[in-house]
Amino acid sequence: MTNYRDLTKPEAAAALQEFLDEREPALARLRELLVADGQDPAALLDGTPESFVPLWRWLLSRLNGPDAPGATDPASMGRLAWPSWERYTTEEEGVLSFESLTLLDGLVSYLAAVVKDRAPAARWEIARSPIKRYVHNNHPVLVSGAGEKHNFLPGLPMAHACGALLGVRESPEDAIAVYARRLIEQLNEAEGVTAEPLKPEPLVEVEDIRDEAGGYDFEIGLGEELAHERSADVDRLVRDLSREDGVKKVLREDRDMILVRAPSWSSDTLQAWILRRF
Repeated sequence: MTNYRDLTKPEAAAALQEFLDEREPALARLRELLVADGQDPAALLDGTPESFVPLWRWLLSRLNGPDAPGATDPASMGRLAWPSWERYTTEEEGVLSFESLTLLDGLVSYLAAVVKDRAPAARWEIARSPIKRYVHNNHPVLVSGAGEKHNFLPGLPMAHACGALLGVRESPEDAIAVYARRLIEQLNEAEGVTAEPLKPEPLVEVEDIRDEAGGYDFEIGLGEELAHERSADVDRLVRDLSREDGVKKVLREDRDMILVRAPSWSSDTLQAWILRRF
């Protein structure tokens, strides 16, 4: 399982396109399920935020877990059958059945359609942040204006659905309607904000972690270029750094993270040593 946050730029672009390609089929499946239940999709899905009240009520009544009678365990379907937003955020789905995921996927599509219709300047982007552990890095998000607020549409419906099914939180019938109105307002307010030019991502960021448990002194965060496009150069850097005086241990913990044990070094010394080599 690869989380959105761990995707390369080309992979994130492909994941965004996959997400967008899924919207119309998912909405079509939702309409089919409404018809099969004796509902009128044209009347229920009328394109207004208010329509999410009866839709969410209907959806909540049909949520079930993978062990419910007649339900399908998502694991039995294979991950490629899951909505892509679920495949890139959840390793194992133990709360919702495959049928429930299908319902939520349709809801996400309808939510996107209603919001885009009422906030026409909104656009889909790949979330980017200089914070490496930012929760929405590489996620497909809806933004407007400067694109500073990242809206990952499956997030809130999924949290409400799981919480309601587990009995840990009640989900009001107007939960999605309130979210839709707030999202439309936020996107329209941000429309006139001009984006500032993005600062180039630094090649490396060195953080002093001496006070943390684990026995290392520094954490080196690698930028996209080094982590994914120059991996062999990073491996060489690790070998060279491990031979330097005062360096006790160097570990490439992940493709974008190096840990260093060098008690006599400072973070500035380490960063300067690295930058001289790139």
